[in-house]
Amino acid sequence: MRKGNSSRDSTRLETHTSNEAAAGESSRRPRGRVGRFLQKVKSGVKDGANKLTSHSKDSRNRNPVPPNVDHERTSSTPNIEVQAAPSGVEEEANTQSALQDAQEAAKRIHPLSGPAITVASYAQDAPADLDAAYTFQDKCLKPLRIFDSVIGEITHLHPYAKMALGVLSCAAKMILAQANLDTALLKLLEKLGEIYGFITQDEILGQISSMRAILGKISQQTRECAHFIKNYSKTSNFWIRLGKNVFSETTDTIQQYSDAFDGLMQNFRDQVAHDVAIHIHDIAIHVHRTEEILDLSGMTYAEGAGLDTRKQCLEGTRTEILSQITEWVNSTGDNVPRVLWLSGPAGKGKSAIAHTIAKWFEDVGGLGSCYSFDRQREADRRHEKIFSTIARDLADRDPEMRRALAGAVQAASSLKKTADIIQQWQKLLIEPLDKSSGSTGEPVVIVIDALDESGGVETRRDLLRILAGKHQNSAVPKITDLPDNFRFVVTSRPLGDINDEFHGVQHIQQMSMDDIPPAVAEGDIRAYVSKEIEGLDFQDRKFTVLAEKADGLFEWARLACEYIKEPHPGISPIDCYEAVVSRDPAERSMLLHDMYRLILTDIMHRDTSTNAQHSQKLRSTALARFRSIMGQILGTAEPLPLASLNATRHHFPKQEDHFDVKLMVKCMGSLLSGTTNPDSPIRPLHASFHDFLTDKSSSGEFFIDLSKAQHDLAFASLRVMEHGLRFNICGLKSSYLPNSEVPELRERVQKCIPPHLSYSSRFWTSHVRATAFDKELAKEVKLLFDHEQLFFWLESLALINALSGAVPALSLIPQWLKGHSEFKDISSTAMDVQRFIQVFGGMILHSTPHLYVSALPFSPANSPLSRQFSARFPNTLRVAFGRDMNWPAVQTVLRGHTSSVLSVSFSPDGTRIVTGSRDSTVRLWDAATGQPVGEPLRGHTSSV
Repeated sequence: MRKGNSSRDSTRLETHTSNEAAAGESSRRPRGRVGRFLQKVKSGVKDGANKLTSHSKDSRNRNPVPPNVDHERTSSTPNIEVQAAPSGVEEEANTQSALQDAQEAAKRIHPLSGPAITVASYAQDAPADLDAAYTFQDKCLKPLRIFDSVIGEITHLHPYAKMALGVLSCAAKMILAQANLDTALLKLLEKLGEIYGFITQDEILGQISSMRAILGKISQQTRECAHFIKNYSKTSNFWIRLGKNVFSETTDTIQQYSDAFDGLMQNFRDQVAHDVAIHIHDIAIHVHRTEEILDLSGMTYAEGAGLDTRKQCLEGTRTEILSQITEWVNSTGDNVPRVLWLSGPAGKGKSAIAHTIAKWFEDVGGLGSCYSFDRQREADRRHEKIFSTIARDLADRDPEMRRALAGAVQAASSLKKTADIIQQWQKLLIEPLDKSSGSTGEPVVIVIDALDESGGVETRRDLLRILAGKHQNSAVPKITDLPDNFRFVVTSRPLGDINDEFHGVQHIQQMSMDDIPPAVAEGDIRAYVSKEIEGLDFQDRKFTVLAEKADGLFEWARLACEYIKEPHPGISPIDCYEAVVSRDPAERSMLLHDMYRLILTDIMHRDTSTNAQHSQKLRSTALARFRSIMGQILGTAEPLPLASLNATRHHFPKQEDHFDVKLMVKCMGSLLSGTTNPDSPIRPLHASFHDFLTDKSSSGEFFIDLSKAQHDLAFASLRVMEHGLRFNICGLKSSYLPNSEVPELRERVQKCIPPHLSYSSRFWTSHVRATAFDKELAKEVKLLFDHEQLFFWLESLALINALSGAVPALSLIPQWLKGHSEFKDISSTAMDVQRFIQVFGGMILHSTPHLYVSALPFSPANSPLSRQFSARFPNTLRVAFGRDMNWPAVQTVLRGHTSSVLSVSFSPDGTRIVTGSRDSTVRLWDAATGQPVGEPLRGHTSSV
């Protein structure tokens, strides 16, 4: 995928049509503008333009070259001159005639025979057959040239159909550009000729928009087939090395493709979208994965950040903007912007468009990656995983990229875990792409959704500068250094920092949801509304009114439909409709907030009691529970499922908060995800709901005070650990085994350390720090530090591989206790635990029982941990003499270099140390535990 001239440059057509020829064709002119144009091209293709140069005996040692292939640009396509042909030539030039001629040529080719015959021996022993093969190959490729010539003239199609036809065009160019088409592939070329001839039939072109699902499958299958042809020489060489019969393997593979194409064409004829077994294994990927050890395991990957098909646009909506994006993706030329930034306010449907584009291109094999940010998953630190995840996705679709990426991390395994997105961008994306094969010309789409939810201004600064090509370090590759068929689709709200970085950048095309004509947006929302509430016997006028009230906000329309559809005691859907449309917020920007108020007010009024006083009391209870639950959901560092929310809630400081979360969230399915599945994390469906609840001026009585929520979560987390942690929690039998060799340790950890206990162990310090000082909470913290559960906490962190995170987390406690001298012993113990982890952390991560067996006995005699806890673990070692009295000045020794260390530096966030040595290597270390991060970085030829 090396950067180069695009192979998607459209073919020029020189049309010289005489009036006499036009008159001669008028009696049988195809219906429609596209059909007439196609017939004109078919009838005018000169035989001479499609014939290969004759091959003499002296030329047979050269690679056969398709006609009009420019040797300086292997991605070029033939120029076809179109003119009115004599009537006797018209039938000869059309696609069906070309296929018939090709089949006749095939009869003159002797079939390959005998299991010992290889492609090479066949080419050597049958020169006469090769001459026939060239003619046959030329006939088979003619439909591909015709298709490639006319595809740019076809208009007024559904954007999905345009995209699929664009992929077919790229596949045709890829095949036509091959300078050496092996004779063993002639049967496959014949089948491809049938496919392209089939697509360019007038009656098939007329059905393309309505049959786009099957068209997408045909496009994907053809793309796979084109890659097989492109990589055939590598594949056949690999089969030879494995001792396989090349003829047999080739025949079987071609037959699989042929059967799949036949099934798809029959489905198209029958207009039935049955699934066809088209998932033939990717030969090239199979070859490389078998031939080499391409170990990408352990490489950072953001789970759950990919394509979400539930977010797609409703069929038939957003067609205009989807068509514009599709055309931009398929555009060629040096001046085409690499990035499309789609911006707009919350609720406009940006994510729906992003995931629709991603799904469409996934269907035809053109999706490189889809990466979604989520405000509720900020604890996942997705901003630190973006390019490593995109690189792995690209490696899964392209064997050459996979091999280059594997080589990159094999030479420097620290890259597998790096959180430095500059390194990810350069070492995992740009450089591997540069080393992989040249661009095939087919578009590679990378979708980055909800960029505004990637964290704060600081967390996304480097990402924005990479996308904008504005990084302060001029050595950082620019996005324009990627192959020119790469396209980035980025969606976000128009936040100030994003707009500042993207504004005026030449390679970024800006599109705004606000630029969609109001009539178009209203029509799309009307289609959505009519689909969502069909069956409620609403008149069309009501759909129109709802669409008008939405004012372009799809999220408002979704909420309105959910409200109308949901059963309400004693209230009909028409009543709900009237309640929705009668509201008239003062400002357009408050439409969503007004909708949230309506839904929440309705939830709080669902009591049917006739006693007003009793009803008000119940409503107050419901409101208090709502605030408590939403505070918990919004305040957690990562979303938790229903069971974990309940398990944590039972440890809240107030008894009235010990209720079942399901009592409230079961009524909030229109506002929260995960309300029906006990194992799914519960989170707001839309970021605007979070904004509404935390803005007191908008939410009023529904306002959520996150500081109170943090206080409750801090209490609960400490008490969850108090009740859940215990000695040897996973029942490890011996300290002789490292954790990596303990049978089924992962399963034990998942069973013995449930999600709410794991969450509390990792995040209790951040909840404490986010709370104003509270004496009762400080007593809870003191209880942990005075009890042996402190060691049980360290044990659990080691087992869930989160021990290194405890060092910066513990530094938050002295900050929180500053100025409260009665708790100064907690501060000194917290700092002592930090030193303890820095010295012994590597040992504990290697084999967790050594927390008690080795680390505690060898800790300095005067350390608070030793004085306080040694006697509480009486069955451990005792150091008879030589024990340190105090922590040494050297906290830990970084072992690994084989010669003197000449340079040392800390990472800006203090979590990593990098060292250079006379042994010509660079090493990366975990600053908290002293453990090496990955393998040494080799490549220098002298001291570093």
